[in-house]
Amino acid sequence: MVRPIARLLGFWLFILGGLFWIGFSQTGWHVASASAQQATPQYLLSVREAEPRRVLRVGGDQSYPPYEYLNNGIPTGFNVDLIRSVAAEMGYEVEITLGPWSEVRQGLLDGKYDLLMGMVPTSEREKDYDFSIPYTYITFDLFVPTNSSARSLKDLEDEAIVVQAGGLMQEYLREEGFTGEVILVQDIVNALRLVNEEAYPAALLNRMQGQFLISELGLRNVRRVGTDVQSRKYSIAVKDGNKELLARLNEGLYLVSSSGKLSEIQEEWFGVYETPSAGAYRPLLIGLGVVGGMLLISAGLSWSLSQQVEKRTRELKQSEEKYRLLVENASEGVVVSCGDELVFANRAAAAITGYPLEELIGIKIAQLVHPDDLLMVMDRYQRRLRGEDVPAYYAFRLINRERQVRWIQVHAVVIEWDGKPATLDMFVDISEQRRAEEQIQQQLRHMAALRAVDMAITASLDLTTTLRVVLEQATVQLGADAASILLLESESQELTYAAGQGFRRGLDYGLRIRLGEGFAGQAALKRRTVRVANLNGGGDYLWNPERIREEGFVSYLALPLISKDQVKGVLEIFHRMTWDVDPAWMNFVEALADQAAIAIDNAQLLKNLKTANQDLILAYDDTITGWARALEMRDGNTEGHSQRVAELAVELAAAMGLRGETLTHIRRGAILHDIGKMAIPDSILKKSSGLTDEEWQVMKMHPVYSYNLLSQIEFLRPALDIPYAHHERWDGSGYPRGLRGEEIPLAARIFAVVDVWDALTDDRMYRPAWKAEEALDYIRSLSGSQFDPRVVEAFCALMEERLRLSGD
Repeated sequence: MVRPIARLLGFWLFILGGLFWIGFSQTGWHVASASAQQATPQYLLSVREAEPRRVLRVGGDQSYPPYEYLNNGIPTGFNVDLIRSVAAEMGYEVEITLGPWSEVRQGLLDGKYDLLMGMVPTSEREKDYDFSIPYTYITFDLFVPTNSSARSLKDLEDEAIVVQAGGLMQEYLREEGFTGEVILVQDIVNALRLVNEEAYPAALLNRMQGQFLISELGLRNVRRVGTDVQSRKYSIAVKDGNKELLARLNEGLYLVSSSGKLSEIQEEWFGVYETPSAGAYRPLLIGLGVVGGMLLISAGLSWSLSQQVEKRTRELKQSEEKYRLLVENASEGVVVSCGDELVFANRAAAAITGYPLEELIGIKIAQLVHPDDLLMVMDRYQRRLRGEDVPAYYAFRLINRERQVRWIQVHAVVIEWDGKPATLDMFVDISEQRRAEEQIQQQLRHMAALRAVDMAITASLDLTTTLRVVLEQATVQLGADAASILLLESESQELTYAAGQGFRRGLDYGLRIRLGEGFAGQAALKRRTVRVANLNGGGDYLWNPERIREEGFVSYLALPLISKDQVKGVLEIFHRMTWDVDPAWMNFVEALADQAAIAIDNAQLLKNLKTANQDLILAYDDTITGWARALEMRDGNTEGHSQRVAELAVELAAAMGLRGETLTHIRRGAILHDIGKMAIPDSILKKSSGLTDEEWQVMKMHPVYSYNLLSQIEFLRPALDIPYAHHERWDGSGYPRGLRGEEIPLAARIFAVVDVWDALTDDRMYRPAWKAEEALDYIRSLSGSQFDPRVVEAFCALMEERLRLSGD
């Protein structure tokens, strides 16, 4: 009889532990349930009578007022008074040591202390510590200079904030991704003084502690903002695994609370500064009340089991009913899964799943779990029953009675049910939270999509590439089946298809749509979005019923692409089912349309700029050609010479492997090769007889005049090689600088050969033209002296090929 009673008591204590876990946000209260299973009720009531008085070694922070601090070397504070009261109820004496927080925390792990009198439970700390039921809350707030306008942490982005080294706020700022500078101090007093002196714009501290120190230190230039940055439960910490001490501490906390001593200590230390609301302690009071209930129930079991079996059985049934009442009225769902079905469920589980209790008990697990999550859930369930280490806290989707998908967060532990292994599953509905997370993720995806379009616009001015990126993002991020972009031609005021994606049949890119015609024409003309929820209700002359059926489209959206108050085109979005359009979706599609409009506007600006630039280049070339013709008209002996040598020089340079802009500069330089002769007097330039030495020296200056004239024009500087150096000779005997060999620019070496060829093969008033063979022999004779041998070889090969093809 004893074994079934103990087993049943253990089961309900385990359920109580689960309730603690739910009620206090998974902060580690499950240890109270575990310790209750290890300690007998008789032990809980007689511990002070059975054992001699012992000393608890207590550690704490030396500078954490008003909770714990050194006052003239004496440990003082709210936590100090509380732990002394708890220890007195437990029959213990205390030995309190306060020191630097990081050292004290390590001291507990090293066995130097039995407990730390105050610590905030976190998931990271639960790896090393176990925590009592919380006995108060601490709230963190911003402290700023009196004249500061900061009202929240957001107002201090990219600023500096002071926090305690190793404290919760250091972890909090890191987890929140705070972008400003985090200033670490060991002493909270220093943090407040730095803010008081306006050395830093803010400190993030415990609210009650900050208020206490401002009053104690008389700080006049620092105030509390009054925003709850974070509120956390505050507990006693022991080393992980010390369940026996944890159970005694929870008993002592209950006795201190029920006697009213806890309220007295709180009023003494906190009443002057801020009175916590009763609601803040409601979970604590409930937890302590339940612990008290356990102690009262266990009182009835303190007699010998052999003498009180019947009485204990009756009381156990009564306690079972109490615990069942707690479970059935909990706000979280509680079920027991045994085999592949539910054998127990509370009212909250019925409300979340939508099934009445009588239907929910006995229902198969597979009937509740979403098909996509069923394999994962059953795998973890089976492995957990086998004793394997699997996550106990996880989320999955269930299907409620109305066939709606709901997300739940579950905490599952192994228990025994009617002698069979089972799991106790406690869960809450997190559908709204998941929906909010999904919306955030969607917004991040939308931002990434807009960034991709922006990068496409920045990285490439090719409109085709940019429009392709826009359409890809439209179909992927918007869930659209197809999308297209039409461009507006400013001259004809007609829309034409420029790009499309997702269509079963190709778009008619030659189609022209006038403003006001069809859905797209209406969107462009009226400058507003055109939305058609059901295309089956009617189309336009382009998207007629036959084409709509062929494509299978149901929904349609057309947005005008407007940039700088000018319509640039239309973005069309198609879907083969009805759309559930929400504001976030519309905001994104409108932003995408704005990006597309910017891309089109940039491409048109570039096109116009290129056209204008080309027109300007043509005007420049016409100008320099006019200069050359004017010079030839003045000379009278060289009509057409500049044009001929320019064409032949470009042909020879190309044959020698020169390409691109180099050929353009060679052409311009060849046309302007004698532009410096404009500065030579007519008496010398037009003299029919031979020049004197003095006149020849003047004539030799025309390359210098060319350089002086053209070097002032930035557009023509790359073409200077020919006008300045075409009279230089390979052997260094040329002018005006006496360059030799490869000191002479290649363009000038090429032109020198071409210039002599044209002079020899053209009729002049003082001699007839030479024959081509004679001119080639003459040029060969000057290879290595006047001309570059490599250029001569290439020129002769080019001209011989010409002669061969012409038949001469």
